[in-house]
Amino acid sequence: MRRIVLLVGVFALALSVPGPAFGAWGGEPDGNQHPMVGAMYADFNGDAQITWDELVCSGSYAGPSKEAESQVFLTAAHCVAWAPSEGIETFWVSFDPDPQEGDGVPEGLIEADSFVWDPRFGHDSGNLYDSAVLLLPTGSVTGIDPVVLPSPGYLDNLKASGELKGMEIELVGYGAVPSWQQPGGTQFAFDGLRRTSASVVIGLSKSWLRLLQNPNATDLGGLCFGDSGSPQLVPGTRMIVSTTTGGNGNCNANNYDYRLDTPGAREFLGQFLVLPT
Repeated sequence: MRRIVLLVGVFALALSVPGPAFGAWGGEPDGNQHPMVGAMYADFNGDAQITWDELVCSGSYAGPSKEAESQVFLTAAHCVAWAPSEGIETFWVSFDPDPQEGDGVPEGLIEADSFVWDPRFGHDSGNLYDSAVLLLPTGSVTGIDPVVLPSPGYLDNLKASGELKGMEIELVGYGAVPSWQQPGGTQFAFDGLRRTSASVVIGLSKSWLRLLQNPNATDLGGLCFGDSGSPQLVPGTRMIVSTTTGGNGNCNANNYDYRLDTPGAREFLGQFLVLPT
């Protein structure tokens, strides 16, 4: 029987506050549609056993590193920057779409060799530089095609051509699903599944892709706690254009996602990955 954890109350996905967030709601369980999207976990209780409910954030497999010394898992800086001060020294990654199934231990857990976040993270509220990578052992990820990073200014070009505004973006992530119909305020159900849904682009700034996730306005879905670091994809492709940073505490208004096609984002990612030109 699937165990459901109910998270009740108001959660703040504050853009300036680092910390783990909670899945892509309004869609469906992802199954094997997006095998390159994974979850990252930490051993919070120190028992040397990773379970599905120790989720930290979501992310995606971005392929081998430039020197082929590691395999790169892409996520958000605010998903890892808090760890050293809390005594967390490592993270684990799994691409299991249903980690609660069976004994509750995500299948294929991979312990990261190290994690690195953009050193500029959090110093400028106009641009959080909210990117991080987990460096996984070479050969630890097999049989999975990586996400495809965008070319420089990809989203700017879509905006200039009139294609961006109102465009549907594919969302994939693990974490909580909000409910607004219950008495006592918004409730959040967390079962650890990977889910997929879609949202609508409403704006673009120098560092953010903004999505509307009001279901009454779009009849689509959105992102919530645990989706931090997850990819926003061009529908039907493996191209990732941004990663989840945050939104409002009820997960039903605007969402802000960190662009990966900007000079700043590419400067950090280019240290680890061969980038498209």
